[in-house]
Amino acid sequence: MTFPRFFVRRVLSAACFSAGMLAAPLTVVAQTPAWQRVDAVKALVGNNLQAGQAVKLELPLVSEDGSSVALSVIADQPLGDGVYIRYLDIFALGNPTPQVAHFELGPEVAPLNLGLRVRLGESQTVVVVARSSDGRAFVSERAIRITTSGCIAGAALPDKALEMKERVRLPKQFVAGKPAEVLTMITHPMETGLVPDASGKLPDQRIIDSFTASLGDRQFIKAQFYRSMAANPYVRFTLAPTASTDLQLVWREDTGRKTEYKAAIQVAAQ
Repeated sequence: MTFPRFFVRRVLSAACFSAGMLAAPLTVVAQTPAWQRVDAVKALVGNNLQAGQAVKLELPLVSEDGSSVALSVIADQPLGDGVYIRYLDIFALGNPTPQVAHFELGPEVAPLNLGLRVRLGESQTVVVVARSSDGRAFVSERAIRITTSGCIAGAALPDKALEMKERVRLPKQFVAGKPAEVLTMITHPMETGLVPDASGKLPDQRIIDSFTASLGDRQFIKAQFYRSMAANPYVRFTLAPTASTDLQLVWREDTGRKTEYKAAIQVAAQ
């Protein structure tokens, strides 16, 4: 399925540039990982950092359009019997709002293969912190060069009635214990509040700030989004249900509006 994009470029504002200049520059300091210079990231990691690349961050080395950059977080190495990635935090260190998203995940999402689209205001380092259900912490970071800044206001939609419209792609049938891909998107401008409108006034921030997914009455994704998420928030994840049930997805805007999606899913025995 191809998701539509409704982006309209705007001239970058002085506010956007000044906010970006206050953020950490893309430099290498004596081999020290970028995340070790960020208090919010260090607080999440604590004393539980694990060596190795059990969790991988994938994104392009160069992006011509910083307003929507594809990002994937993958944990394809066994973490131990019954152990899965429980918490996931994503940071864009050069953005005015560095935190992109926070996820609380259930075992239904294992093995983790999560995809998003993020907004990057300048060339910078992106960091992911993954914490497992047994308390270990894994960190992965990647530098990316941005040709055109994504530090712009949200996309202008051709028809305001299109806002809060969801799109979901599911397998026709799941097989018990085997992960399959689920794609979700909601149409929304994700107004950052950083760029003046035509009258020169800064608009209020207006974003989709939460996303949840449940199987029956069990919630397996609880996500908090920030304004560094790209317009038309997109989430791709793998799901391994064990029995036929209902899938429910809920998106909430910071104004209180929400959109719900519900579908019966069929799970066949192996």
